[in-house]
Amino acid sequence: MKEWTRKRKADIVMGIILQVYFLVPWIHHHTMYGYLYQALKMNDYVRTYNEMLLPSLKKIWGYTKPTAFVFLCILFLMLFFQIVEFMRLYHIFINERPSDYRGFFWILFMIAFAVFNDGFTYEDVTEYSLYPVYGEIYMILLLVLVGVWIILDALLDTWESEHAMLLTELEEQEKKALQTKVQILEERYQEMLKSRKVVHDMKNHILALKNYDQEQNWSGLHEYLNELSEDILEYNFHVWTGNHMLDMILNQKEKDAQRQKADMQIDTEVFSTLPFTDREIISLFGNLLDNALEACEQIKGKERWIRIKIKKKNQLIYIEIANAIAKKPDQNGSGFISTKKENGLHGYGMRNIRDIVEKYEGIFQYEIRDESLMVIISVYA
Repeated sequence: MKEWTRKRKADIVMGIILQVYFLVPWIHHHTMYGYLYQALKMNDYVRTYNEMLLPSLKKIWGYTKPTAFVFLCILFLMLFFQIVEFMRLYHIFINERPSDYRGFFWILFMIAFAVFNDGFTYEDVTEYSLYPVYGEIYMILLLVLVGVWIILDALLDTWESEHAMLLTELEEQEKKALQTKVQILEERYQEMLKSRKVVHDMKNHILALKNYDQEQNWSGLHEYLNELSEDILEYNFHVWTGNHMLDMILNQKEKDAQRQKADMQIDTEVFSTLPFTDREIISLFGNLLDNALEACEQIKGKERWIRIKIKKKNQLIYIEIANAIAKKPDQNGSGFISTKKENGLHGYGMRNIRDIVEKYEGIFQYEIRDESLMVIISVYA
């Protein structure tokens, strides 16, 4: 059996309440079934109405035929509605998706009640009401009960839709975090292999260098040394914070900045602990640095730069990321309007950052200037 969602639980509870409500005696200690039984037994719905609802008002019995007919129609409508809702309750309980006619029945009840309430006053004929007050109250409560149920279902549908979107978003975040982690680890592994290969082949490299020297091939020697230096020094895993995941991201983004010719300066210190999980580190710093790199990529003819500062004072972690921008970003409420062409999850980046900061009761701020954007985050470790 599938999960018992809030909507499914609410439908079952409200369905049971409705079934119980239909079985409440309200026609002079009779249920609607008792009334219908008496009407069939007497074979006279007007007499049944008069004797069961207006027993002490015989003087107005001559005016009650239209009211008795509408009342009988209402009871048949209620009976049919109860049967339909009982079957719907059964399908919900066995986790099937039944058809929903509540809105249709609610409108019919409203029309019937309006006719019953306003169409048979006969104030010019008699000073007495042609229907009892308890009948009016019972039908008003029925309308309220069904109306509340319809509104509750609509709210729960909206909540479940948003919840499903949130779950999808979280799954996408988890997938993106895992892909980023795997990519960083793979690149680091490849660099380690490359460095080990260079060290392993060092004997051959030395022989090659001696050969260039003996032949006095200085240009070839210079070129070979440059190539060898790049291979050896390319593996450069810098420890920025002591957090392995954050350090891998900073190293990776620093290389990305170098590839797009952006000057990235990192000012950090080694921490003993960070409050974030690996997924949150990837989502928080990955989104912040990706945004900074994308902003730099759009700059033409001006300096591209990114400044990263991560410090800790007492129990407070201070994160500051500033970058150059081509122009001021458009704002919408408390966020930015994305300029990315692709649709999808591009609007979730800033929301994810805010969600993570709010989770740790931190402070998220940003400052926009003519040629720079600075994001400041403070959280307690």
